[in-house]
Amino acid sequence: MILAGMFRIFLGLAMAVCAFAQYRRGVDISGAEFGSSSIPGTLGHDYTFESEATFQYFGNKGLGLMRFAVLWERLQPTPSGPLDSTYLANLKQVIGWVKAHGGSIILDIHNYGRYSFNSGSGLEPYIIDNAGADGTIKISRNDLADLWRRLSSEFKFEGTVYAYDLMNEPHDMAGGNWKTISQAAVDAIRANQDDKLILVPGDSWSSGNRWPQVNGATSWIQDPANNFAYEAHVYFDSDESGTYAKTYDAELAANPNLATVGQTRVSHFISWCATNKVRGIVDEYGIPGNEPRWNTVLDNFFTALDAAEMDGAYWAAGEWWGSYPLSVQPANNFTVDRPQLPELLAHSGGGYLTALSAASVSVARATSGSLVTLYGSGFTDQTAVPPSAPYPPSLGNVSVQFTDSSGATAAAGLVYISPSQINLQMPAGLAPGRATITVVTDGSTRASGGIQVAAAGPGIFTANSAGYGLAAAQVIRVGAGGALTYEPVVSYDPVQKAFIPVPIQFGAATDQLILVLYGTGIGGSASAQIAGTALPVAYAGPQGQYPGLDQVNIPLPRTLAGLGMVIVSLTASGVAANAVQIAFQ
Repeated sequence: MILAGMFRIFLGLAMAVCAFAQYRRGVDISGAEFGSSSIPGTLGHDYTFESEATFQYFGNKGLGLMRFAVLWERLQPTPSGPLDSTYLANLKQVIGWVKAHGGSIILDIHNYGRYSFNSGSGLEPYIIDNAGADGTIKISRNDLADLWRRLSSEFKFEGTVYAYDLMNEPHDMAGGNWKTISQAAVDAIRANQDDKLILVPGDSWSSGNRWPQVNGATSWIQDPANNFAYEAHVYFDSDESGTYAKTYDAELAANPNLATVGQTRVSHFISWCATNKVRGIVDEYGIPGNEPRWNTVLDNFFTALDAAEMDGAYWAAGEWWGSYPLSVQPANNFTVDRPQLPELLAHSGGGYLTALSAASVSVARATSGSLVTLYGSGFTDQTAVPPSAPYPPSLGNVSVQFTDSSGATAAAGLVYISPSQINLQMPAGLAPGRATITVVTDGSTRASGGIQVAAAGPGIFTANSAGYGLAAAQVIRVGAGGALTYEPVVSYDPVQKAFIPVPIQFGAATDQLILVLYGTGIGGSASAQIAGTALPVAYAGPQGQYPGLDQVNIPLPRTLAGLGMVIVSLTASGVAANAVQIAFQ
């Protein structure tokens, strides 16, 4: 069997996502949601997608977590309708710029729990799940779920998209229940076989200070991938609006503890997350750049955020902010830094990692003993692979530890190490739940992150190493007298610089064909469909030669002949794997 080549696919997985701390820091880049009173508006007049220079600037500063605001009505002009191709293309161009400059992006629907419709009297905003004057609900939780299902289809295999931010600052939802609405959006994304990180804001402007009293004592999201974080915003002025209408002296006179007000306000959100054992992010905070005393407030706030190891993004950046006092957009054609920048750089984080199934960047859960890839930066100054299996617990100057939900710690088996990527086999016997991953280099912690340990987390390897498109598979042909031949189903065309299908031919009437898929995390019972037809699985389990690599054998009926390109779907222990493609002649 052609397994050496299969295994090299795993060893050589291309970078798909994406320094020392366990959190990410960045900025909110605003502009594509501007002009919300003019819908759809005109690009360059009412709103902007920035220039590449903005993303290059913040990427070079190490503030690579970029929360990018978009307007729902422009992105999806008709609720539950198709996405606008031009607006989407501009968004994809932004994502390309973020990737080119080493960043990650959070997609933020900046709509406050509302959608505006054009009417004869102008724009009319409707609150999700609320009836209008005529008694009808014009925008519902199903519409928001549809939006995220479509966005997931566009971006679930795009590693630069770090997270989906369901909705900016829902508030005053009246008859709409934000908990129910947000759960529906999570369900839609997960039903699309997408494990990407989801950010769930709280009600009432996502206030971190008022989080427990507004959102209740307990977590409400149910997520099979357990890859979500609650999102809060914290501002330091007296009314928490971020407008800073009063002078610093007036604020200080009203609050003698102004220096620690941010630390106090964020502590309520941090404590709530810790009590509920959930992740959190604070992705809006900001101070006026024209009053240096606010820097101390921001520094104390960062001290609390750093200790909680929470991601954070500063509000705001963008080329149209002009003299806006909170802006950290550089002045004078990117030559003059804003006064707030040194404080941001002092708490810029780093040392984070993203852990995904080695088979697909859309799968963020894994089973004990399966193959996982870590993405990040600065893991090591070496590149190495072990001479043979079993995989060693240390390779070069690197080791990786897993601490499971019970507190037990075990070393991973290392398959490949490099400065920006580590391939490994998860330890056996990890307790289910979220596990912490720690990369240790030369005896010191270099990076940390986490992954959900699940009973099932199947992933199928593909030719492009990203988890979509043509399967990295082969066909076993059983000919006359039981003679076996092994045939590829994909090849690389150097002229097109692309993988192309090798159509499966059934050949002689006596030939029997078996499709062999390779993956990881495939345990228990398995079922398959090819071109929508359910087919029996002859074998699903360990491949045998390479630890952590699984194999699935599916006998192919001749009724598939002539179908051309088809979809292969696999389910293991009730969990769907990433769909892949093969072709028949």
